Amino acid sequence: MRILLVDDDQTIRDSLDIILSKTKDFHIVGKVENGQKAIDFVSNHDVDMILMDIRMPVLNGIDATAIIKSMKQEIKIIMLTTFNDFKNIHQALHAKADGYLLKTDDIEKQITTIQNVYLGQAVLSDEVLKMMTSSEFIDSLTERENSCLELIAHGYSNKEISQKLWISEGSVRNVISVILDKLNLRDRTQLAIYYWQTKHDKK
Repeated sequence: MRILLVDDDQTIRDSLDIILSKTKDFHIVGKVENGQKAIDFVSNHDVDMILMDIRMPVLNGIDATAIIKSMKQEIKIIMLTTFNDFKNIHQALHAKADGYLLKTDDIEKQITTIQNVYLGQAVLSDEVLKMMTSSEFIDSLTERENSCLELIAHGYSNKEISQKLWISEGSVRNVISVILDKLNLRDRTQLAIYYWQTKHDKK
């Protein structure tokens, strides 16, 4: 796996390089200090995974993520940052980031997340999930939206959900759009993660 490190702090870039390079199949192919240099790098080199900071000079990580995803959607991007506020999480997910980790997460968690995202999973930091499963978000869904969310988490298609809830497929799509907007999530995978984490936290 070819990994690009993007952070304006050289100490962090170098530390990640040393630690991640010890992991089998992890190859650090570049280290740059801002979003614009990340865009320039992927334009001229093959990259599978990017660990992207958010607040950087010249171009921030969220805007860089959106641009890179529009250029090369196949590149996986994980936000690795100190910021776990709703605004940054929301913007990162809508920029199509594949994961969101905090720099305070232990290195084993970071390595596992990189591996899982590379395999196609969407992964969020435990702290981020806790914020997103707070009562502020949970209580905002209607009974129908919660029913739709549960069916999505269990793998039902829009057609199957429409049959279960006795509504049209168009209405299902509308309900899903509303849920995504309320929860600041991007796709069905993230909705499923949200549902199962919420269910676990309620136990």
